[in-house]
Amino acid sequence: MKFSGFMNVYLLDDNSWEYQFDGKSLKANTLNELEVLVSLYGLKWNVLDENLAHESHKIDENNNTGFLNVYRKDDLWCYRGSDLKSQSLEVLKKKVTSQGLEWRETDKQKAYKNWKIDSRRFEK
Repeated sequence: MKFSGFMNVYLLDDNSWEYQFDGKSLKANTLNELEVLVSLYGLKWNVLDENLAHESHKIDENNNTGFLNVYRKDDLWCYRGSDLKSQSLEVLKKKVTSQGLEWRETDKQKAYKNWKIDSRRFEK
């Protein structure tokens, strides 16, 4: 868990975000989703450290792959909420769907870009 620069907000190992309050927590895949959840619960969303908050937004933006629950960690594509991971998006997709988990695009442009970049890595 890593401090984000926002009050009570932490980056988790699976690159999702958590807001902790009164021994409870709210979790979301992106900072924007978490901010909406926090406001829906009537809780405060404050920046404590501008530089760390900016870095957190960069991490969040760079980790939006365009696929639901898919994120990058080190040199691997990972599927949130499972131990599924692969160096190839195509292989990860096969693993995810064979487990009966949902695989879908959340951002067509980012998904296309990441799919193309990833497929070029394995071309001969």
